[in-house]
Amino acid sequence: MSGFGRVRQLRFYTAKMPSRLRIDLLGPLTVRSGAAAISVGPLRQQAMFAVLALNADRVLTPEQLLDLVWDDDPPPTGIKVVPTYVYRIRKSLPDARLERTTAGYVLRLDAGVLDLERFETTVRAAGQHSDPEEALALHEQALALFRGQPLSGLPGQYLAGQRRRIAERREKALGTRIQLQLAAGRHVEAIPELIGLVADHPFDERFAVLLMNALAGSGRQAEALETYQRVRRTLVEQLGIEPGPELRAAQQTLLRIEAPAVPSRNELPYGGAAFAGRAAELAEVVATLRTTAGSAPPVLAIDGMAGIGKTALAVQAGHLLATQYPDGQLFVDLHGHTPGREPLGTEQAVDHLLRGIGVPADQIPGCLGDRLSLWRAKSARLRLLVVLDNAPDAETVRPLLPGASDCAVLVTSRRLLVELDAKRRLGLGLLAMDDAIALLIEIAGPDRHGGDESAVRELAEHCGRLPLALRIAGARLRHRPAWSMQHLNQRLRGRRRLRELDGDSNGVRSAFAVSYEHLPEDQRRMFACLGLFPGKDFDAKAAAALAGIDVPAAEVLLENLVDASLLLAPRPGRYEFHDLLRGYATEVADDAKAVSRLVEHYLAMAGWEDSERPNLLAALEVAEDAATVRFALVLAPYLHDRSRLDELDAVLTIGLAAAVRRQDAVGEARLLFLRGNFGQFRCGPQKGLCDLRRAAELAPEDEPGLRARILGSLGYTQGTLDPSSSHADLLRTSLRLAHLAGDREAVVETLGRLAALAVRQHGFAMALEYYERALELAREIGDERLEPELLNGIAVCRLAADDPLPALEATRTAQRLAAIHELDFSMSYALCHQGEAHRRLGRTKLAVEIHEQALTLAIGNCTHLDEVDARLHLGRSLLSAGRGESAAEQFDLALRLSQDRDHALGIVEALTGLADCAQQPARADRLLRRARDVATEAGYGALATGLEYRLEHRGRGVATRYTPAI
Repeated sequence: MSGFGRVRQLRFYTAKMPSRLRIDLLGPLTVRSGAAAISVGPLRQQAMFAVLALNADRVLTPEQLLDLVWDDDPPPTGIKVVPTYVYRIRKSLPDARLERTTAGYVLRLDAGVLDLERFETTVRAAGQHSDPEEALALHEQALALFRGQPLSGLPGQYLAGQRRRIAERREKALGTRIQLQLAAGRHVEAIPELIGLVADHPFDERFAVLLMNALAGSGRQAEALETYQRVRRTLVEQLGIEPGPELRAAQQTLLRIEAPAVPSRNELPYGGAAFAGRAAELAEVVATLRTTAGSAPPVLAIDGMAGIGKTALAVQAGHLLATQYPDGQLFVDLHGHTPGREPLGTEQAVDHLLRGIGVPADQIPGCLGDRLSLWRAKSARLRLLVVLDNAPDAETVRPLLPGASDCAVLVTSRRLLVELDAKRRLGLGLLAMDDAIALLIEIAGPDRHGGDESAVRELAEHCGRLPLALRIAGARLRHRPAWSMQHLNQRLRGRRRLRELDGDSNGVRSAFAVSYEHLPEDQRRMFACLGLFPGKDFDAKAAAALAGIDVPAAEVLLENLVDASLLLAPRPGRYEFHDLLRGYATEVADDAKAVSRLVEHYLAMAGWEDSERPNLLAALEVAEDAATVRFALVLAPYLHDRSRLDELDAVLTIGLAAAVRRQDAVGEARLLFLRGNFGQFRCGPQKGLCDLRRAAELAPEDEPGLRARILGSLGYTQGTLDPSSSHADLLRTSLRLAHLAGDREAVVETLGRLAALAVRQHGFAMALEYYERALELAREIGDERLEPELLNGIAVCRLAADDPLPALEATRTAQRLAAIHELDFSMSYALCHQGEAHRRLGRTKLAVEIHEQALTLAIGNCTHLDEVDARLHLGRSLLSAGRGESAAEQFDLALRLSQDRDHALGIVEALTGLADCAQQPARADRLLRRARDVATEAGYGALATGLEYRLEHRGRGVATRYTPAI
């Protein structure tokens, strides 16, 4: 179908079989399908494939692909080379889906296809494993995937940068693996590899420190000190710098000769029987604090939201480090966020520390300054591990730091202590799902899930994978034998979840409340306003609208909330709540006008990013009725342009319900017009007709522009259903009203509809006149988005007159404009007619290639009519190329699709194509008669007459010429 009657359709895909494809980037690029190797083409084409693979499941625009593959030296053809390369890559891959979307190209890969993904997944799994030996084995498994230099030999700055990035990831994993080896006492085993790494990375002090620790752990202290001198000499002579603090600290540790000390006071709390995950974090803490010699004590700060497990991690690390700090392990709860407690003052904290190292009460000075001086002097001669838990801020922590490098300090806080001079900062995230499940089962009891793994997983999700919530849920199950996990899941659904996970002063809600109450007033207000945000993640502009403040102020408050661990920042510029924190924010929200401000903000935006779409839909559902109608009218065309057809239906339904409640006849008419205009080909012309007729009844006489659009669409729909109807009168009225309203865009649309209906009746001369008038007006308006459909229609008319050269020119212009404005439905149609023009010019091979591109694009757009059109064109080109069997397959698929939607023209053209492919004359005649009968019944007299003429003159070289009128 040409013109303005075309809309995009849904397509259903069959279930995908497990992929046999394997793509290896951790070395030279290799691609395999099962046991068979696959070539993805020459070097630059391999580079494009590697770029797509590295960005798997992410859409890349043609411009991005051109930049990433060719850098600043693109080929002379520019962006036109991209579809060609994509097409060649697509043909070479049997199990991968290289798709064209409205924004660009995306390579869909199943899990495990990419070796880089397997590497990262295995390293993450290792980091979450509580068993160091298992974590070590997983690291070794991940590192074994490397077969040489990643992406070796592939050109381009982007891939060079990725090569360096992957190499850095490998080295980080390698360092962690060696740390685990050393922690397990396997020093001798690690030495040969470390010697090679130090030689290969002479300026990387990390590997030098690890080698020194390995040598020292093997009793080879002299060689360890010699390693330090050798590395220092290299740094001084070649870079002119001294070793960094870690390397110097390792040397000082080796130089120190002390008699073994008997551990003294250990104040660390019980580590708990249940501790899941955090293997990587635990290894990092232990490795950081094992190196003690230097100019200052190593300080490691652990931050994260309430209940995330900061204290548990610090205590576990403290117990592992106990023998490293034989003079004592001191633990001070600073009560920065303890319900019902004021934070511990510096005077009380230092008093506790002095008592912890054995200073008698009568020798502790009364003056705070003297106490701190005594603490620093006494601790300077000791090897202490100090855990400062639940710190309210950096100002409280700084005076309590010991006075010697032989000590170490672990600080936990809900706030990011940016002012604290910490050697390492560790932000704790949520537990991995497997670790959350393991923690639940360990606390609740191994038999409590009754074999229902889905119930355990659901419970872990309800708990937000937050350790505190998991412990509370597990304990409730353990102490309530009559409860099942399904029962607890039922209790945790909905608004009761936070209260179910509370219960005492150490509950989840209570923990959140303390964090909230410690915020300054402006941050509390922002937090409460964000509780009213209806979507998932948001930017500073949306937050500013909710709070009624400017964007710079909102950005500052959002970052403050991130630092306070009350908000997450999953990526730059985007923010979101943890699921349980969102529930608490909803409880404290109290600004009745916040949502209205947000909706007005969205309505005022000139354009929306696709990432905002879920938020727009969520905002629509909570808006007041008046705003809902306005919002739906703006959202519907936006969703239609992006083929979000299910969401389009939902938006129109919500908007119409609001318009009916408000008795807003104009709003209802506009929404009915959109639903009838967009939905007639998905839900059937009759359904579209009902909506459009009702819209015409509701539209007031003093809205000529609205009436022009409604009557234009109504006339087109009636003409589609019954070509003999009085639809022309409606279209002429539409034109008159559009002129009266001064709505030139409506004039263009109506002219396009008149042309499309003329094409259906094979009135190509009249259709061409309409299209050219419409194109001239569209160019006067200056709206290029209107042009591609008109140019495609002109191409149809030119092809019908057997004039392929001007048709080719029109389709190329349509293709260019469709690409600029991301009109993929116009793009696929332009490619169909472009390929047809090449076929008419005898360029059969090129026609087949272009029509295959059109089909891929149409399927990606999920548009039924576009797919039918593309398959019919491809069938004609394959038939011209002498590939009758393949052509018949395309015609058959087009026939099935057309029959599914009762699409008469598609049925006629598919039957005609099958007749041309038929080997037996009798079968060809049967197919042609069926086509003639369908055309006659549908009211397409010209088409039926042509088919009848062909039947009467079979054997005399007469055939109907295919005209792309679908």
